[in-house]
Parts: sequence; C-alpha cells; structure tokens
Amino acid sequence: MRVLEIGTGTGYTAAVLAEKVGASGYVVSVDVDQELVTRAADLHKKSGNTHVEIHHADGTTGRENGAPYDRIIGWTTPHVLPEPWVRQSAHRAVIVTPVKIADIANAHAVIRCRIEHGKPAEASAQPGSFIEMTPEPVTDFGQPLRYVDSIVTTEAGERAWISISGHSVPPEQADAITRQLAAAEPQPEWIDPACWREFTAYMLGTLSDGTPISASTGTGQGFGFTTSDSAVLVLRDGSVAACGTAAALATLRGIRDAWERAGQPGYDAATVAFTAADDGWRPSLRY
Repeated sequence: MRVLEIGTGTGYTAAVLAEKVGASGYVVSVDVDQELVTRAADLHKKSGNTHVEIHHADGTTGRENGAPYDRIIGWTTPHVLPEPWVRQSAHRAVIVTPVKIADIANAHAVIRCRIEHGKPAEASAQPGSFIEMTPEPVTDFGQPLRYVDSIVTTEAGERAWISISGHSVPPEQADAITRQLAAAEPQPEWIDPACWREFTAYMLGTLSDGTPISASTGTGQGFGFTTSDSAVLVLRDGSVAACGTAAALATLRGIRDAWERAGQPGYDAATVAFTAADDGWRPSLRY
C-alpha cells in the first residue's frame, strides 16, 4: 500500500503510517516548512524507516513522483479537494482530509471519500479542521487566511471580521454588517452549545433564503446568514447575535424548528455532494 501524507509536522504520523503499511508499503510525506521536513527526515533516517520519504513541497500539488496512492491523508485544510490528489489516487483509493464545505471562512469538515474513475464518491463527513493549507508556513493565526471580506476594530478595541458567501458585497457594506453584529446584544441559550457544530452544519446545508456568513464579533465566533435587510450569527456558546430587521431571525427560527423535528441530525446524517471546479472538487453537506 502506498500512502501520501500532506503535512509532515513532527514526522510522528508518518512513522505510524509506516508501521501500518509494513515493509512492503511506502509512505510519501510533504510539508511547506523546510525546518520540519529536515527534522522529520533525520528522525526517520535514525529510526531506519527506509520506506518513508519526506519532501519540502506545497501539499496542494500532491506528489506526482510516487503516485498512484492507495491512501491520501491531509493534516491541513485545503479550500477544495485538490485535483492533483484525485488524479494521483489509485482506483478505489481513500482520501481523508479536512476541507472547506462552503466558501466562507472556517466552514470546514473532515471528509472521507473513495476515488472512483477519477472522481470522489462514497463520501462521509465529520466535524473537524486543521490549519488552512498554504504554499508557505503560516505565522499569523489571528484570523482566517481565506474569504475574509471585512476586518474592523470594535468600540471595545476587539478585532471583528466577516466572511460573506460569494464575496461580492461592497467593502463598506461588509464593514457595516460586521460592526452591527459586533454591537448586537447576543440572545443567550438559543441552542445547546454542545450541539452548535451539528446545528450550524444543518443550517448551512439547508439554507435557501439568505447568504451564508461566518464572523467574529470580537468576543465570539460563529456561522449565520444575511438577507437584504438583516443578519444573524449563531455563536459557539449557543447565543445568537442579530441586526437589521427580524427577517433573518425568523428564518433561523424556522431552521431550528425543522432541525429539532428531524431529531437534531448531525454530520453523519448529511450527504456529501461534490461540485467540479477548476482546481478540484468542492464538497457541500446536504440534508
């Protein structure tokens, strides 16, 4: 079995994979951080792991020299399921990786899928995420790396931001929504915080009347949506921030009611659908 690992890190997981595949298998691992690559390669050499090779490279492109792979595992979050990963997979190979499930910041899930005839299939999703995939090592963790439409400083001196699906909202309008959500008094105990991931995934997967958003108010982060004259944000603590008219909040109540009637479905109840893009496959959750 041949395995491609995206994100070498300390090298420990490559050692675990090498143990799993045995002497007849092979593990190829790539990372954008040269220092980590050098350290991991040295550790594997000292450990006698001759069936592991470590490379300094952008994981988005996979590793052509070594394909096809029977398994690909990602320890970093790409914005799509990269086309090179799919192309470099053997028939019926399995890919497990976190990936974006919507074109807004922080909307991630861990996807497991098989590759059938050059396409992802038989996919399932679980909550989870790792650092966003970039061609260079990340040094600033203060905000998401992709899809942020506005960053403002609140009256309390906190940094707030918003990500609006489609990314076509004028900057001044995005700034205004960010400030209004940050200034809104959250409505507490709107949902059980323990169910926040499941509910917001359901909300994003079923929303038909609104534009999905993710945002930070400076004191909390969450997912929600905007309408033409309102916005709501479901925060991690189970509270809801709202601004504008009552339209978005009314829609959110309807989504919550439907979710509760359905038995509060989680990720395991979702169907993972893939849409082809120029640089890969975009997964989304459907209920």
